[in-house]
Amino acid sequence: MPNPYDSKGPAHFWRSGVAILSPRDVWPIPSRSFRIPSRARIATAGSCFAQEVARVLVGLPEVEFMQTEQSAPDQPLFSARYGNIYTVRQLRQLLFEAFSLIPRIDVAWRREDGRWVDAQRPAMFAAGFDSAADVALARTEHLASVRRLFSECSIFIFTLGLTEAWTSASGDVVFPIAPGIVAEDVSGGSYTFHNFSYDEIIADLGDFITEIRKINPAVRCILTVSPVPLVATYTDEHVLVATTHSKSILRAVCSAAETRWEDVFYFPSYEIISSHFNNGAYYNDNKRTIAKSGVEHVMDVFQETYFGGKPGTPERVQEEPKSMLDEAFESVDKVICDEELITKSFGF
Repeated sequence: MPNPYDSKGPAHFWRSGVAILSPRDVWPIPSRSFRIPSRARIATAGSCFAQEVARVLVGLPEVEFMQTEQSAPDQPLFSARYGNIYTVRQLRQLLFEAFSLIPRIDVAWRREDGRWVDAQRPAMFAAGFDSAADVALARTEHLASVRRLFSECSIFIFTLGLTEAWTSASGDVVFPIAPGIVAEDVSGGSYTFHNFSYDEIIADLGDFITEIRKINPAVRCILTVSPVPLVATYTDEHVLVATTHSKSILRAVCSAAETRWEDVFYFPSYEIISSHFNNGAYYNDNKRTIAKSGVEHVMDVFQETYFGGKPGTPERVQEEPKSMLDEAFESVDKVICDEELITKSFGF
């Protein structure tokens, strides 16, 4: 029997694909991909890392970065003003709410300063709202923008971030953060912690894909996993163990989704940032947030994967991507991360 690995190229072997290369030349082009056509309408959503992707995509001349709601000048870019969508359940919920497949979620929390926030996007409006009624009015406008986004995008990029979440006591509604961290639910609603399983997440993703294709049959979905570790865990595990648990499940979901559904693709930003080949260089000093050099590596591989170039080789133009990235990082000092409010509430 001939050696079955004879047909494999350098990228399939650790020595030639990783060990003998400098970190910047590790080039994991995914085996399943497609070319994004010129002027494609790209929308993004997901956890904190999705903001890093968005602010580079907006500078690419090859595509139209969709914004059905404009972000405030002092905020990161979102395709609509939904803030961070950490879980697949939250993504499913947003789509279903926008298209009236579930009841409206008009939950307003009151902050210590007396201002009101939308419980589904508590960090999106720093000034807050005058009343719960104003929160509901803004949500009406927001859901109209979300409907347009899902109906018109040709590429939807979603970054899976967490398995841990807080839900209503019934489990019918999921929230990006627990009440009490940022504001109070004066209605007296009760909440419960839930750590979503693999089976729950793949089912939620299937529901989302099924419904978005009824609305927008030609849409293609690119999935990524956030390389940003949990800022805190509500489980009994050490935060490092809880992070590995969460990211492992999300990464497995992405592989299953790519196999199960047509026009669903996985892009390995998680591996580029978090793998040990780069000796932690793609994280900032807090060992959590992503360094500019890491985002640059991810987006260079992304551009070669979806806009051309010879797969498996680090042939890339250096100057223009770097200048666009520099401009993007100068425009916004940091990303919005609801999770960080957990530790801030304790003063660190």
